[in-house]
Amino acid sequence: MHLFNMATLLVILTLVGAEFSVSAFVNPAAWRLEPESQLKMLSRFALVLGKVMPVWYLLSTLVLGIQTWLCWHTPERAILLTADAIWVLTSVASIFALVPLNNRVAEGAAEWQRIHRIWDRRHRVRIAALATAAVLLTYVVVR
Repeated sequence: MHLFNMATLLVILTLVGAEFSVSAFVNPAAWRLEPESQLKMLSRFALVLGKVMPVWYLLSTLVLGIQTWLCWHTPERAILLTADAIWVLTSVASIFALVPLNNRVAEGAAEWQRIHRIWDRRHRVRIAALATAAVLLTYVVVR
C-alpha cells in the first residue's frame, strides 16, 4: 500500500506541477516574444501537451480512484471522495472550457492573443482546483 501511495502522489503532484509550470513559466516567457514567435511556441506546446495530457489526466484519475477504493473502509474516504470529485469535475471542465480555446490558439485564430488570455485565466482556476485535490490526497496519504 505504501508504494501505491507514493506512486499516486507522484502521478498527481507531477501533473499539478506541470500545469503550474505552464502558467508560471511558459506563458510569461511566451508573452515576451514577438507575436509570430509566441504563436509558434504556443502551437508547438499545444501539439505536445495535447498528446500527453489526456493520457496523464486519465492515469491520474485512475490512480486517484484506486486510492479511494483502497481506503474505502477508512475515515479518510470522504476526503478522498472530495478529491476525486474535484479532479473529475476539473478534468471534464477542461475538456469543454479549455481544450477548444487551446485548439483555436494552436490553429492561429484571428483573435488568438485574446483567446490565449482567456485560456490563461481559466487555466489558473484549473490549477487551483487540481492543487486542492492534490492537497486533500496528500493529507490522507501522509497522515
